[in-house]
Amino acid sequence: MRRLQNDLGASSELYATSRRCADILGAAIESSMIVLADRPEQVPALKQTLEARRDAAATGEKPFEAVHTLFDFVPPDQERKLPLLASLRTTLLEIRPYASETEWRRIASFVPPADLTPFGIDDLPAEVAAPFTDKYGVRGRIALIEPAAGHSDSDIRYLMRWANAFRETQLPNGDVIYGSGRAVVFADVLQAVQTATPRTLALSLCMTTLVVALLFRGLRGTLLVFATLSTGLVWLGLMMSVGGVRLNFMNFIALPVTFGIAVDYPVNFLTRLRGDPQRDVLAALRGTGGAIILCSLTTLLGYTALLASVNQAIRGLGLLCVLGELACVTAATLVLPAALVWYQRTRRVRPRLEAGLRTA
Repeated sequence: MRRLQNDLGASSELYATSRRCADILGAAIESSMIVLADRPEQVPALKQTLEARRDAAATGEKPFEAVHTLFDFVPPDQERKLPLLASLRTTLLEIRPYASETEWRRIASFVPPADLTPFGIDDLPAEVAAPFTDKYGVRGRIALIEPAAGHSDSDIRYLMRWANAFRETQLPNGDVIYGSGRAVVFADVLQAVQTATPRTLALSLCMTTLVVALLFRGLRGTLLVFATLSTGLVWLGLMMSVGGVRLNFMNFIALPVTFGIAVDYPVNFLTRLRGDPQRDVLAALRGTGGAIILCSLTTLLGYTALLASVNQAIRGLGLLCVLGELACVTAATLVLPAALVWYQRTRRVRPRLEAGLRTA
């Protein structure tokens, strides 16, 4: 995910401000995701269920670090603890006559008040309750899901595991609480891309092949175009592997675009070759090669402009388009003509060899 962000150098003030806010608010709070319950009384059960889900995960596979709620600031069993605090008050007051003024000043701060009563989330200070108060002023409906220590949501695998851990939680009473936030939104986008990308690419390639088949109205021309395009795509895959270029939901659209643009080059060449009575491959290449290269260069210039962006996602899209264009135009202007020349020469030589063998 870091490859989809702006460059740090080009956005230094933005990132510096973000780091300063994280230092003030706390990095855990700044990066935590929010789950909003329907009612405050659901939150304790939600916290317990989520923590049980976290504890059941394997070591090193914890989906999140902790769940923070406003109820964390309200101690449990207050009614049961009041008699103990009253007894502590009585004991401390009994030793008051035997303590000096200096000693009592140190002890006095530990003496429980006489009017102690149980308190709830509505009695907490506004500063404490603010992160857990919704826009309607209702306290306690919000739960913060802190990411696991040592993991980053820039790691797609962890992002998916984190989002799936709280996107839907069924409480013991049957209520279902749905989570959202950056992690869930990005995880849903990535899942949609993972599902749609193969189908989109397959449909694009099939439609491109169908158009070529309708144009040539024959198997030979269609296979030659498809083989040339496949060669370019194989080279593109090799360059991506060597260069560490990975597909994401921003740059994968470069592939269907490459199908549509790159298929024009072998089509133009083969159309010129079919119109030549002599079927002269080199003459067809001389007649169309310059135009093909010119069309490719104008496209490359447009793609190259994307490489100047400060955003890595846009640069990644431009880089993939440039690599695809270079691979496919090379396949159309070098590999395809070379293969046809080799095939024509093989056909001319074979009868001579057969005749020579029969004579011998």
